[in-house]
Amino acid sequence: MRRVFAAACIVAVSFGTPATARAQSKDDIARADALFNAAKALTDAGQFADACAKYAESKRLAPGIGVTLYLADCYEHIGRTASAWTEFRSAEGLARERNDKRADLARAHAQALEPKLDRLTIIVAPTVPQAGLQVLRDGVAVTTEELGLPSPVDPGDHAVVVSAPGHVARTYNAHLGPEAPSATVHIDSLDEATAPVPVPVPIPQPPPPPVATPLPVIPEPSPPADTGATRRYIGLGVGALGIVGIGIGSAFGIIAKSKFDQTNVSECNATDHCTAPGLAARQDAEHAATASNVGFSIGAVLLAGGAVLYLTALKPAARTGVVVAPAPMVGGGGALLRATF
Repeated sequence: MRRVFAAACIVAVSFGTPATARAQSKDDIARADALFNAAKALTDAGQFADACAKYAESKRLAPGIGVTLYLADCYEHIGRTASAWTEFRSAEGLARERNDKRADLARAHAQALEPKLDRLTIIVAPTVPQAGLQVLRDGVAVTTEELGLPSPVDPGDHAVVVSAPGHVARTYNAHLGPEAPSATVHIDSLDEATAPVPVPVPIPQPPPPPVATPLPVIPEPSPPADTGATRRYIGLGVGALGIVGIGIGSAFGIIAKSKFDQTNVSECNATDHCTAPGLAARQDAEHAATASNVGFSIGAVLLAGGAVLYLTALKPAARTGVVVAPAPMVGGGGALLRATF
């Protein structure tokens, strides 16, 4: 039977090619012939799976009765019964159009496969909205007329995808084979489409400022302890000025006494009546006495202050103090020195 079928196909190819060539470009015909010859070689070698793909491409480029019959036979060899049945029916249709005697051959093969076909039925419930409804079986659209009817399918796994505007697409899986030659997919509802939940976009945060490494704390040098040397030096200096002041006061005092004694001897009498020169001399003596008192007072104050500074150099400043106040004295003015140690 196979030899008869192969011979019939070859005849069909040889007679069908010229008519097909008139409708196809030369390049398509050349590629179709090359693919057909390659597929025929693979068929002779028993590599039907690879051969079927080349037969299918050759038929797409240059449809003809012969290549269709070869493709149908190839599908039958690899167990794709529904695909083989479909191609035999297609070859029969082409042959009837062209009054080709191979039509009966194709019909006979299709009828022989019919009892072996696996069938998948897709039923859409009346409650399912029909507006925009689309049903795909293995990626191929299923017409409204096919819904509810058992359609021939190849054995194996099949996917039915149902979609409609405003609804999420649903997928139904079915498996057919010797243990389950028929199956039914019931589409009873469509899932409502849900609005996608917006995913919050994280706001990039600026990198944290670099942590400054604290500089080592260098203790401030403590002021040198006051050993009192400075105050002693100041005290010595003030005391020295005081000695100078006392010396100056003493000198003016001597001068004043000398002037006063001179007027008592030669220029003034016992009743203090003085001549003009004596009166002038006595005034000079009084001036010298005043300068002596001032110099002596200042010198004494400085000498006493210098002594206080020197003696209290190592004492807390809060517990020391020097108070100088004017004080009346015999023969002139003076100062009162009060120190706290």
